[in-house]
Amino acid sequence: SDATAMPPPTAPPATLEKKTNNRNRRRRSRPTPKNKNSNIKTEGINITKPHHPTRSDDVSTASTAPSSDDSFSSDSCSSPQRKRFQNSRRSATATKNSDINNANSHKHHPSSASSSPKKNNKKSPSKKSTPPKKSTSKNTNSCNKKTSPKSKPSKQPPHKPATITLPQITPEEKSQYVALDAEMVGIGPFGHISALARVSLVNWEGEVLFDTMVRVPEPVTDYRTFVSGITPQDLEGPDVLTFEECRSRVEEMIRGKILVGHGLKNDLRVLNLSHPWYDVRDTAKYEPFMKHSTEDETVLVAKKLKVLAKDKLGMAIQEEGMSHCPVEDAVAAMELYKKHRVKWEKSVEWKMERTEQIVGQ
Repeated sequence: SDATAMPPPTAPPATLEKKTNNRNRRRRSRPTPKNKNSNIKTEGINITKPHHPTRSDDVSTASTAPSSDDSFSSDSCSSPQRKRFQNSRRSATATKNSDINNANSHKHHPSSASSSPKKNNKKSPSKKSTPPKKSTSKNTNSCNKKTSPKSKPSKQPPHKPATITLPQITPEEKSQYVALDAEMVGIGPFGHISALARVSLVNWEGEVLFDTMVRVPEPVTDYRTFVSGITPQDLEGPDVLTFEECRSRVEEMIRGKILVGHGLKNDLRVLNLSHPWYDVRDTAKYEPFMKHSTEDETVLVAKKLKVLAKDKLGMAIQEEGMSHCPVEDAVAAMELYKKHRVKWEKSVEWKMERTEQIVGQ
């Protein structure tokens, strides 16, 4: 028979399908991203994955690489191989995310690193903070005394006034002090001119040294009885001394003495006498006993003797409706001086030293 041209033998379809599967298996061993420079989003950080070029496939029947892990069909590879590939991809992604999260945690919180890629949103039950236990040990420091905040302060006894002990004064020193007071009547028109009518002197103890009425040589126009207590009959007795006799006796008694009184300037003027300033203790001129003037606060004026006696001594003199007693007034002036003698004498000594410095220049 004639030989006929036979077509070349072709591979059976099963063999072609087997070769195609082998090629696809080799290409799947190097998976490629679905896009160039695809972005992988992690927690708070964008990481760009570089593109790896693959070799082209000449076989037209071969399919391209899948775009995701779950896009493999059952016809392209067997089920066990697909599972192994998916598991390897997932483990690689989890490892990469874990490394990124560790880097972030070290950046923001260097002291603590999280091993899990995601934060656990579940709030752990907060532990109740227990208050610190009070120390029961006793404080050995005696200066720190335990006091309750609600404890009331202990009642202190009422403050007692401080008592000042004055230095003892000898009888000889006492004999150097004399208190003087005088009462006047008015002469001349309307009785505006003062004339001596009575003089009283007392010692340190308040005992009367001299007390006499004085005859007025001129007619008296105002006896000032409501103040002086003198009446016309008091100036007409046989025991009334003349002005010259009274003046000489008073001058003799106060010579070389420390003269105490209130408003001594007026008393000495009416007696026509003078006394050294450093031997005068006038309660009307002692600054602690004076007050500021109502017209000018820079000016000091004298207080009344009865005000000083009541404030400083608690003594009542010159009461309303009663005339003045020169003996009583002299005693009050002496008591005021005795109470403030130490401070008063220091001020006099300072004035004397200052005067000597001025005179010696």
